[in-house]
Amino acid sequence: MARLQLKNVNKRWGSFVGVENFDLDIADQEFLVLLGPSGCGKSTTMRMIAGLEDVTDGQILLGDKVVNDLEPKDRDISMVFQSYGLYPNLSVYENIRFPLRVRKVPKDQHHDMVMKAIAMVELEDFMDRRPAELSGGQRQRVALGRAIVRKPTVFLMDEPLSNL
Repeated sequence: MARLQLKNVNKRWGSFVGVENFDLDIADQEFLVLLGPSGCGKSTTMRMIAGLEDVTDGQILLGDKVVNDLEPKDRDISMVFQSYGLYPNLSVYENIRFPLRVRKVPKDQHHDMVMKAIAMVELEDFMDRRPAELSGGQRQRVALGRAIVRKPTVFLMDEPLSNL
């Protein structure tokens, strides 16, 4: 984990302001919840942190490093969305394993890492099932397991428990 800071962050699309002059300082290993009405900028803020949206003005720091210009893959951040984003052709086990394959984690480490994540989200009995065979809550737990398995520096969760 690492300290995450937003300094005077703004997001605008033309004359529409999505986030304005937002400052935030989250300590290493701190848990923070953003709460507010629909349309207030919570998801946009998380998308900027993850690198899925560009920051119009301001800085996002991970540790002591400004990450504004880093690609999402280079930020070491896991994001779980309300819509699960699972691969329908892969089993629960393979969906959770997928980030390890993409990041080229040595194959001999995969099984133990996946099994720890599966245990954390209590899906041991569903490892061989495909997403279509799971309830909404189980699918959301697969998405959480996929984020957990790679041990990122920061976890972002955009309404991840809405189906649990």
